[in-house]
Amino acid sequence: MQKVFDYIRKHHMIEANERVIVGVSGGADSLCLLFVLKELAAQMPFELTAVHVEHGIRGRESLEDALYTQEICRREKIDFRCVSVPVPDIAARDRTGIEEAARKARYEAFEQIRRETGAHKTAVAHNKNDQAETMLFRMARGSGLKGAGGILPVRGHIIRPLLDCTREEIEAYLTERKIRWRTDSTNNLTEYTRNCLRLKILPELTENVNAKCVEHLAVLGEELRQIEDYMSAQAQKLAGETAVCTEGSVRICAEKLKAQESIMQEYVIRYALRMAGCGLKDIGRGHIGAVRELACGQSGRQVILPDGWRAWREFDTLHIAKNSLSGTEKNCAAKACVRPQIPGEAVIGEERYIFSLFAYSGQNIPQKIYTKWFDYDKIGSDVILRTRKEGDFLVVNSQGGTKKLKSYFIDEKIPQSEREKIVLLAKDKEIIWVTGRRISEAYKVTPGTKIILEVRRIEKRNGGEDQCIDSGGKSKQTDRRACGADQQGL
Repeated sequence: MQKVFDYIRKHHMIEANERVIVGVSGGADSLCLLFVLKELAAQMPFELTAVHVEHGIRGRESLEDALYTQEICRREKIDFRCVSVPVPDIAARDRTGIEEAARKARYEAFEQIRRETGAHKTAVAHNKNDQAETMLFRMARGSGLKGAGGILPVRGHIIRPLLDCTREEIEAYLTERKIRWRTDSTNNLTEYTRNCLRLKILPELTENVNAKCVEHLAVLGEELRQIEDYMSAQAQKLAGETAVCTEGSVRICAEKLKAQESIMQEYVIRYALRMAGCGLKDIGRGHIGAVRELACGQSGRQVILPDGWRAWREFDTLHIAKNSLSGTEKNCAAKACVRPQIPGEAVIGEERYIFSLFAYSGQNIPQKIYTKWFDYDKIGSDVILRTRKEGDFLVVNSQGGTKKLKSYFIDEKIPQSEREKIVLLAKDKEIIWVTGRRISEAYKVTPGTKIILEVRRIEKRNGGEDQCIDSGGKSKQTDRRACGADQQGL
């Protein structure tokens, strides 16, 4: 009992005047936990509520467990709650195993009553043997360092006061105090994985390898958890230096990630995924390894991850994001093709374009990023504003040489995520202007040009104002009439 008290204090499991829910099945472990906590409550006052979850798995035997637990609590004057859950029906509905469905049902019931009673903690009766079974189970299934560390003493509201006690110690405690416990008949069925580990594997290890294997596994679990805590702290520090994490996306500097040891690369990726909101439940070692390889691979590759996430590399940046379009991308996608009036205006996404015509008589061509002049006689009025399509190309020299738009984007190191947002002035598949970047050589103004087509991009603003964008890439706040007057003057 003192051993449990010390363990509770070491991990700050229970404070004075708190309310604690304790899961009680009627078996040895949970009854031991109930009586130990009752004893502790006499020394350090806190309220105790016992919760029994009747799974509906073993018929009359299951009901007798509930009645026996209720009688114990009545005799000991402990508040008692019983919750009945049709676990076999839930397992069939969810197409999951009985063990998993029962575990989930228990914790849901505990949490429901914890909330109803305003309790601070939920105590469950995992012990040192359970720890050894869990570690073997997870390692055999390919768990990483975190999973191999086994069961945590404290996880959120869940506390495990008996985790430092063996099953033999627990049964000795009950026997000494003449406390009978119920035995679940399904505990002897070796088709359940946990039972197989408990009834076959651990006894074999104890008898033929080392009599203290349960103790040694528990110590190893503690060391692994300490290593995991240290590695996670280092990963957080490195992620701050190599990654930008936002809700739904991550950007990692591939070169900085490559400079780390492979194990730290994996930890940084896992940490970044958590920060972006990607649950790691279905992210396996293979997924993390594939993402890590992207940092050393070629630009343009991608890895598909569970639950709609994907990872890809663009030049020196490793991206991880949920497969959903941003607001700007949705706007552009919804209005991906607009045919402007010339002269006139056109709006696509968050951008407004003004098209003007005037005679050319040798004026200086403006060197502006978002205002361009073209030879209207060569272009004509059959142009559109749109986002990119397969087969787009640019004329890149005076001899009529062409380059695929995709190749241009790659050469200019424009990220994949940005390419879908760039508005293009196009004539069929031929790109006249990659807005904010280069124009086609085929439509440049020459001494023989007679009519100028001027196209000016103006950003729309949520506040109702627009911005005219100058040659330095900066913007001047102005209203719609001012922009129009400026165009008319030109």
